[in-house]
Amino acid sequence: MKKSALLAPALVAAMALSAAAQQGIQTSAENKETLKVTVSGGFDIDWVFRGKELVTILGGSGDDEGRIESNANLRFDVDLSNKVSVIMNLKTVRLNGDYSNIGRLGDGGQNVELWDLAVRMQEVLDPAITMQVGTNNDFMFDLRGKGSSLFFAPGYAGTFGANDGGVLDYNQVAGLVLWYNRDAAHFAIALLPAIDEGGSASEDEAAYAVTFYYDLESVGKGSRIGAILAVDTLSEADAGGNSSQIITIGGGASLKGLGGMEGLEVFGEFYFQSGDVGTGDAGGTAISIGAHYDLQGDSAPWVELQINLLSGDDDPLDGDRDEFMSYENVGDFLIVEGNLFGANVGTNMMAIKIMGGLAFTAGGGEKNNVTLAGGLGIFTASEDIAVGGSVGTTDEIGTEFDVKLSYWYSRAVSLDANVAFLFGSEVLEGATAPDDEDTTMLFTLGVSGKF
Repeated sequence: MKKSALLAPALVAAMALSAAAQQGIQTSAENKETLKVTVSGGFDIDWVFRGKELVTILGGSGDDEGRIESNANLRFDVDLSNKVSVIMNLKTVRLNGDYSNIGRLGDGGQNVELWDLAVRMQEVLDPAITMQVGTNNDFMFDLRGKGSSLFFAPGYAGTFGANDGGVLDYNQVAGLVLWYNRDAAHFAIALLPAIDEGGSASEDEAAYAVTFYYDLESVGKGSRIGAILAVDTLSEADAGGNSSQIITIGGGASLKGLGGMEGLEVFGEFYFQSGDVGTGDAGGTAISIGAHYDLQGDSAPWVELQINLLSGDDDPLDGDRDEFMSYENVGDFLIVEGNLFGANVGTNMMAIKIMGGLAFTAGGGEKNNVTLAGGLGIFTASEDIAVGGSVGTTDEIGTEFDVKLSYWYSRAVSLDANVAFLFGSEVLEGATAPDDEDTTMLFTLGVSGKF
């Protein structure tokens, strides 16, 4: 993805707007009540240590690496009336397609970019319709409402279908989204012709989707079903100089409080794909099922079991694309799935995940200001992977164990520490020849904030 620095005058204007927002903005006499500015944002600064094996598969030096990585954003929501607002978001983009530049500070590192620029209009022709024109980086199909998507989160992912690991990038998504919310029914139409890869329209990816959610409050508070129909096209370069069209049909349910069990969520999703990529056919599938249970108690303990089945390509030489292609942003496990710190694998995989956590109070802070979570993930490839070295081909991605700790110093600032170990990975072993290491680790220590 091509990135460009924002011009200095834009930064000066943004700083002036921020200062004015704090002091109150004066408008013309005939428009005194038509302008309100809300300033928000956040930051994340991490010291990240990656074992040499992880660095190798990410395309780095092949040595252990410890470095500082960061990102930040400053957002302005400008209300022009009670129905029209403008969104502007200045951001340093942490992922830039290249492991060597992840969150990098200083010369040659991150640029400050106008990452969001959009107009949102409410009650368009009907009180139930909202429309946003411009960037739509936050649009996703999120059945569980957890801020992640197994299939469709184009603004939090790299190139469509390049989720077999190592693609560390974000897209800038532009177009039009219409939402229709009436009682328990929620529809959206997304027309996103420019998922930015740079250059002419033929060099951009595009996505067109219809999503639907229906609340099932009679089952339990927060329960719902959902469905998506999406058409995605790759850039001509990604499709071998040819056209592409991948149709995905999917859906599922998140059911809470079944059988009167407060705190229980049972969920499932499925996706089927067809169409063409270049001269081959597309035919990926994905299934995710699981259960989450919030136990009763002051420490808010929780446990979750999840099983994901993502198809792989049984014959990479036949031109067909049988692996599941998506804009996924699942990151339950830092090394295998994580896009900020790890390999970002999201296809050709069966994953069995056992996760849990709790909260407690420490340091005289507010109640439950410390959260502790951990997980064990068993990952195997749906179709064997050719990794070379002494291994040749294998389906053993490995077993990962993660521990994540966050201490909320205040409501706005947290101190975070993560440690992850991947072991028994023949994929890693083949990729690190001649060392043939099947184990690696990751450690992060950082501070994040929001305002």
